[in-house]
Amino acid sequence: MSYHSHEARHRARHQATSKPHRLLAGLALPTAATVALMFAAAGAAAATSSKTQSTTFMQNAEAMTSLQPAAADPAAKRARHLKEIERAQAVTRASELKAAEANLAVVRAAAVARGVERKKLAARAVVAKRAALVHSWRLPITHPVVTSGFGYRWGALHAGEDFAVSIGTPLASMSTGTVVYAGAMSGYGNMVDVRYWDGTVSRFGHMSKVSVNVGQAVTPGQVVGLSGNTGHSTGPHLHLEIHPNGGQAIDPLPWLARHHISP
Repeated sequence: MSYHSHEARHRARHQATSKPHRLLAGLALPTAATVALMFAAAGAAAATSSKTQSTTFMQNAEAMTSLQPAAADPAAKRARHLKEIERAQAVTRASELKAAEANLAVVRAAAVARGVERKKLAARAVVAKRAALVHSWRLPITHPVVTSGFGYRWGALHAGEDFAVSIGTPLASMSTGTVVYAGAMSGYGNMVDVRYWDGTVSRFGHMSKVSVNVGQAVTPGQVVGLSGNTGHSTGPHLHLEIHPNGGQAIDPLPWLARHHISP
């Protein structure tokens, strides 16, 4: 073995052994001052963390406290109770007021309805009264005195009823109707025929004056002329004939009785 080979092996072992020393020399070890700063920083961080945690805890505690209901105060509780009572009473009063207004509206509506009904009844009563008046019957004269009745005499039919009255006595329509004849008629003298609402025709004979015209409407009690002694007459009187439906003459007295106007 040559000298160079031995030296090379020797140098290689030496270099392998000396590498750790060079690695340690390359690492900078912290000094005492650095260590002190590190501990100070750690303490400050710990202190800051502790302070932060304390502050956060206090804030959370305050928040929780604010969320918790306040301690019951008897005076406040009574005040709240009174307010609740007042609110309930106000609601009750409002409800009662609405109910009273509704009842008043119903009463007023009922009163209005009664008033309308009364007016309707009054109107119907007026109409009924007018209808009754329109269809009412009456004698042509007041306090008549029968002098000659219906029937045959001297071989001829006396087709009416004679009532003794003085000349010039007003003769009235017996009901509502229309004049169908007005003027002179042979033995009847001055005569008026009236057709009434039910078809009945009355005939007034021996009149001294005629006050209506043919086609004229007449009402119950309306004067159509004056009594007299014209035509074939033996003295002042009213000759009354009744012709149902304009037909043949009938005895006036029973007809007058059926119409509640008997003399």
